[in-house]
Amino acid sequence: MEQLLFAARKLVQSISSGVDDPEGHHPNLTIPDKWAHVPTLEQYVEVQDIPNKGKGFVAKQNLSVGTVLLVAKPIAMVLDSEEDDDEENEDKGGVGGFQPVATSPQQSATKANVVGTSENDNNEEDEQMEEDTEDMENFEDDDEEGDDVEDANGAVAEDDKDPRINELLLLEVLDQLDLHPNLWEESFSKLFPRTDAEMSQLPAWVCHDDDIFVEIENGVKELERKHDVLRPFVKDISKRLPLIIRYNILSIETCPELLSYPGNEGFSKLSGIGLFYLPSFFNHSKRPNCARYAIGDVMFFVANQDISAGTEVCISYIEHDILCESAYRRNLMLSMNFNDDDGDVGGAGQGRDLPDYVSQPEIDGPDMPVVDSDVQNELMTMNALERLSSIDELLAQALGLKEPEDSDPTEPGEGTPANPDVMETASTVTSPSPASGWFQCDIQNLRILKAITLEGLGQSQEALALWEEAIQFCDTKLPPLDENGIVVRVQAALTSWHLGDVARAQHHAALALQTHNLLFGNGGVPLFRIRMGPDLRLPIRPNYDHREMTNGRGNDAVTALWPYTA
Repeated sequence: MEQLLFAARKLVQSISSGVDDPEGHHPNLTIPDKWAHVPTLEQYVEVQDIPNKGKGFVAKQNLSVGTVLLVAKPIAMVLDSEEDDDEENEDKGGVGGFQPVATSPQQSATKANVVGTSENDNNEEDEQMEEDTEDMENFEDDDEEGDDVEDANGAVAEDDKDPRINELLLLEVLDQLDLHPNLWEESFSKLFPRTDAEMSQLPAWVCHDDDIFVEIENGVKELERKHDVLRPFVKDISKRLPLIIRYNILSIETCPELLSYPGNEGFSKLSGIGLFYLPSFFNHSKRPNCARYAIGDVMFFVANQDISAGTEVCISYIEHDILCESAYRRNLMLSMNFNDDDGDVGGAGQGRDLPDYVSQPEIDGPDMPVVDSDVQNELMTMNALERLSSIDELLAQALGLKEPEDSDPTEPGEGTPANPDVMETASTVTSPSPASGWFQCDIQNLRILKAITLEGLGQSQEALALWEEAIQFCDTKLPPLDENGIVVRVQAALTSWHLGDVARAQHHAALALQTHNLLFGNGGVPLFRIRMGPDLRLPIRPNYDHREMTNGRGNDAVTALWPYTA
């Protein structure tokens, strides 16, 4: 694991220095020998037919929490930085690991949101969704700008159109088929959608970009011309491959949970999407018993709890901080052709009618998180006092304690300052009022932003209360072993140490290390300090360098809380 992290960091440094071109320099790391032969299908799990879901992984034996079930590399990958190579990339910020979610299946397009302490720590986000058209089997064309594309079940909504990055990935997949033509029969043909009946239930695919469409069309023709083994399947490839990508892609991010993710030490330059083979058989659940994480282009799947033999092994296709929301909201985030209802149904392509409690909003409120990357980034560009006032304004609204002002509370100098009595209440309430309709992750994002801001103002005692509220959210609202809980525990430990509460600092530090060991391979303190290093070095607390200040206890905070001898 350490070698992978070092290799990923070296790649980021070379991209940052201009040695490597990020537009097309995909990670290609080697799976370490330790993980090269994880006995997935032979011992731990197997693919079975799952009622109402299609195919999925089922545990063949009792599996202990922390068991590495699968280590895989994508067949093809595209970096986020490639999505918009003709337009200026947009900046994005936010709180590490607590970001708004995308509407693309098994993918989080904003997994790169993070806050440091610099006003210029921004990450790049591209969310281009343009429509293009040309006619070719299932490569649909529509010359009327703005017209919806219809399938057998009706029109495709504007929000359901595939992101441009999916089209770029399709080109990469076609290149792989050209290099390895047996991939179609050996891998791609076994992924959903597998039949014409399944495809008939899905929204049509439409290419957004004329130039990309021409490349795709030419790529398919080249496969037919060059490869006898593919010639009988070209029609099937042209119809199915865009849908295979839509319903099987996974986001790929290295350490996205870290607060430092978009900074100079972060790994945001390696973020992207990829198409995998075996990982595509993991179905979705609102109660996932399997966690996933990536280092470069190497993806790990780990049991986040004990799993009994015969139990389906599932991941989440959406951000974990959305899983605690209603079925209606979860389905909006999924944007898949199945419903994630309260009966925990989740398999691609089922196409059933949604029950009322899933298809209808149960409260008045936003359909997406309010405190998205743009809001978070704008807040972090303010000076600390303006930011604190705006955060309190938003918290009061999110908690249902205050009606929204006509003006934007994130605009400095505008809007009515929040009532201090209301803000005192807001700081102690941990979930939104039903009347507010805000997402619970909005509260978490604001909570962390406020903690960081208070730390910068020297109000560490107040910040510690918020860090511990953030821990409670992770412990009660997120799946087991969620990496975001490690991040906030680390900050709670450092703040407690700074305040002189050694016992509390040691408690948070020990739990952070324990979770890290289970999730990331029991690498102990050395791996912990490598992976968490960028966050351990964040200058969140003014006039306090945890590598130098000893608080009279003879060691710096990191050495004292996570000693190499532990």
